[in-house]
Amino acid sequence: MPAKSTQSDERTFTGTDAEDNKSVATGTAFGGGKTIGFGAGVCLLINNITGPGVPSIANLFSESGWLYPSLMFILIWLLSSASTGMYAEAMRMVPGNEHFRGRIEYTTIVKHYFGDTWYRFSQLGLNGALQSLNIISIIQSAQVMDNAISAIFGKSCGFNITPFSLTYDGSQSIDGQSSPMAYPLPEATKFWSCIDTNNLNDGNAWGCHCIISLGFLVSLVSTLPMGMWNLEENIVIQVAAFVITVVCWLVWFLIALFSENFKHDSWQIPAVTDSSNSYSSQAAVLGTVLFNYGFVTTIPSWVNEKRADVSINKSVWFGSWLCILVFFGVGITGCMAFHQFLAGPATGNCEKMVGYPYSCADSVLGIITTPKLMEQMIPDIHNNSFANFLAQMSVYLFIPGAVLSGIPVFSIVVKYNCIENGLSKRFSEFWGIVFPWLVAIPLLYQPDALNQFITYSSLIFVSFTDFIVPWYLYFVLLRQTKDKGNVNDDTDEEERTDTDDEEQQKLVQNSDGYHMSDFGVQVPVHWAFPPEWGLSLDFRKNAALVLVFAMAIMAVAGTVFSITTSATNNWNCAGVGA
Repeated sequence: MPAKSTQSDERTFTGTDAEDNKSVATGTAFGGGKTIGFGAGVCLLINNITGPGVPSIANLFSESGWLYPSLMFILIWLLSSASTGMYAEAMRMVPGNEHFRGRIEYTTIVKHYFGDTWYRFSQLGLNGALQSLNIISIIQSAQVMDNAISAIFGKSCGFNITPFSLTYDGSQSIDGQSSPMAYPLPEATKFWSCIDTNNLNDGNAWGCHCIISLGFLVSLVSTLPMGMWNLEENIVIQVAAFVITVVCWLVWFLIALFSENFKHDSWQIPAVTDSSNSYSSQAAVLGTVLFNYGFVTTIPSWVNEKRADVSINKSVWFGSWLCILVFFGVGITGCMAFHQFLAGPATGNCEKMVGYPYSCADSVLGIITTPKLMEQMIPDIHNNSFANFLAQMSVYLFIPGAVLSGIPVFSIVVKYNCIENGLSKRFSEFWGIVFPWLVAIPLLYQPDALNQFITYSSLIFVSFTDFIVPWYLYFVLLRQTKDKGNVNDDTDEEERTDTDDEEQQKLVQNSDGYHMSDFGVQVPVHWAFPPEWGLSLDFRKNAALVLVFAMAIMAVAGTVFSITTSATNNWNCAGVGA
């Protein structure tokens, strides 16, 4: 039965006025209007899924082989897309938000179905996941921006908050040749110092220090204002960023094809790498893949501001499928081209320079921005001034295209959740926008900080907020549906399998004040799984519960495996970023 009409409900739904953006939970109006179309929404989703992780996917394939990462990418793609559908279905079933007519954010949805205890855990998980993603993006954007400044001006400079002496240990053997003896790095003890971050073969004086670099400051000034905007207002940036990143991906793909490995048929990579090698491991696979597909937490904010006629399932499944093509196209091709020099995300080592980590690139970007590696691996590009210019520009355009565009989105989602939960706008903006930049300062030039942050934040936070919570929430939704109706499985499924046309008629005729004829569009009825699939309620409910336990076990096992592997890594301050 439809809810009883009230005066506030008897209005035309437009999706653009303040009434349509009131929080279902608090009645507070915030955020943008419901104006994001299909194409813009897909661009936003692809930017969130790919982001800063794409350049280092080649490292994962190099360290683990192509089989296990490929299987995990496909599996997590399917699970994350299904998880999004489950969360969205539960979202539209919240009273007052039928067919997404109102506004409700991630943690409030959890509170509605689970109560205060799970709500507190979801707040911890959501903030842990999104703040971690932001910190990772900030670290990568600042480092790549420092490389861009060094390429243009010869060096990048910065304030060294913690100056102390640092020694470069050059006593290791390089391809059978003895390197110079150890010597101090004088820039490490200066409050203001300048180094060439593209040429760190003689050590990094900023390693293990708290540095506020020019790259960090440029990134900060570029993105901080965008965090103050609504998600709707950021869409223009997201579309432009998507176009830029597509160009960058295509350039990297072409660069890989011109590598010496492809030229001399040395591009083969094993299905599974030999675990006896110091540069081989499977420990980082799950965490890295989860990191890239940890986008479910941003979905409620997008749903709240998408146009009413935009299908969630079509947007999510199409966008996430395109990301699979990107991960394989850039990751596997990059691995084939440069696998000898790509540092593993778990081991930190690479095949060519075992025992000499300064020459191992932490991503494809590291190959392109290191003249020594460019000259050795892609001399045709390195020796052609125009081709080399395009290669370098693809790196520096990637900063605003993929990395900097993602930071405001995560900040906005955190801000939205804080505002809806009764926190002041000023505190919400500080927590969502400013706080991750403060945390990133001491981590900017720490050994292997980026890879470790990706692995552990994914295994601990992303697995919980993006997979376990949505699946268990869907389980609770189905259990409540069955208990409330006091029906058996067949009867409930019969009621559920109304066609979309029938649901549409109910939407038009029965929703108080929700006059679709006045709005002029058809609202697609969202189900996590289409009714025509014929999946019984009990099957869906039990499958969701199985997935909860499976992901919990995988996350715990992955965390233990990663701790065991990373414990054997050397803490090499002078080798940071080299």
